[in-house]
Amino acid sequence: MNSQIKALKRNGQAFPVSRLFDGVPDAARELLLGASQAIALKNGQVLFQRGDAGGTMYIVQSGRIEISMMTETGKKVSFNLIGAGQCFGEISMVDQQPRTASALALEPASLIAVRRAAFFDAIGHCPRLGLNLMEILCERLRWVSDSVEEYAAYSLQRRIARRLLVLHKNFAKGDGSIEIAQSDLADFAGATREATNKILIEWKNDGTIGLGRRKIAVMNLAKLDRLACRDE
Repeated sequence: MNSQIKALKRNGQAFPVSRLFDGVPDAARELLLGASQAIALKNGQVLFQRGDAGGTMYIVQSGRIEISMMTETGKKVSFNLIGAGQCFGEISMVDQQPRTASALALEPASLIAVRRAAFFDAIGHCPRLGLNLMEILCERLRWVSDSVEEYAAYSLQRRIARRLLVLHKNFAKGDGSIEIAQSDLADFAGATREATNKILIEWKNDGTIGLGRRKIAVMNLAKLDRLACRDE
């Protein structure tokens, strides 16, 4: 998911945030951020696991966070990648129920932890915060619904193309490249690394993408978009 990113400040340091703060007065922002906690994660560090206690939402300042779960057979399914300017963990913050998935840093990351009490206190001063969070929750629900449809009805080639488009939209560098291992992309598409690699090699050979070490470059965005819309 991608949203317009603005720069705010916490303790004098600027960081990007999503539309969670759109239309929110400075006083309400400062109230919430002043009651929050900064967290630094190392590459590969687990923030929380499925089933852990909730009560906290996180805003990403920098880095990428993978949201995933392990199936009963031990297979990892990656639901989403959260980048700078996005938030996650809002469901468990609101209902205080156990985490529905696990969160892991794919690279060094800086987060802002927002506790439930602080967020609801800020809503009391600015109801717009609650409306913004409702919109984000609705977007999450639509994302889950689309993902269920993908797994049930789409071919693997189409799923990989759709995931690459999401990654390109949210995380691509200036040259169009995305830093991601093929195994992580496979988890993101609900596939094996071998099956994912076979499709990526085909796309590399026809010029759709370029492949490097833990890097995928989109060379033909129009074709990738066609692959995401229908099977060829």
